[in-house]
Amino acid sequence: MVASLFAQDSLSRQMASVARQTRVIEGSERSLHRQQLAAARQRTGAARGHPGEPWRVSASTLGVWSDGAQIPECPGLEWRQARDHFEEEEERNELPSGLLGAVAVQESGLYPCAVSSAGATGLMQLMPATAAEFGVGDPFDPWQSLQGGGQFLRQLLDRYNGDLRLALGAYNAGPARVDSFGGVPPFAETQNYVESVMARMKRVNVAGSPVKP
Repeated sequence: MVASLFAQDSLSRQMASVARQTRVIEGSERSLHRQQLAAARQRTGAARGHPGEPWRVSASTLGVWSDGAQIPECPGLEWRQARDHFEEEEERNELPSGLLGAVAVQESGLYPCAVSSAGATGLMQLMPATAAEFGVGDPFDPWQSLQGGGQFLRQLLDRYNGDLRLALGAYNAGPARVDSFGGVPPFAETQNYVESVMARMKRVNVAGSPVKP
């Protein structure tokens, strides 16, 4: 009986120790995330004095980004200056015209330091695992984010045999959910996301801008 009580007490102490270690690790991760965001804000804020650099310009006029969160505290990209970069990556990855600009506006409102409640970061709102998969070392660097997003969309289009709607559904909700439902997941957010990006693509190709006049 004494041995049993001792074993239970030892197990309880071990579980408490594991719980404390988990809290320390989670706290460290949150601290690192805050430091990364602060660094991104410092970089974009410092760049306000260099208007000739195409990625760091005056505050975006494209409004709140797609998940309705507060506008990030960093300068947004100016569409006319960023458009050439989107087109270059579309050509590099053989993507449909207007796709990257439409996705970037929908995802982040063209704010390089945007962070979603789900933990997606940067211009193309890449999740940490996706960013790592495509070699994005700094998710707040718009150039790296764009390259990673372009490669990810190319991968999704290949996975779904060129079906853009499925690729966009997977970009928003994840490939596993698209595979599980056998199509665009029946979530209002994902359904609206696909329709909105498709509409923005049309505006890019017809009017030259992903936003309404």
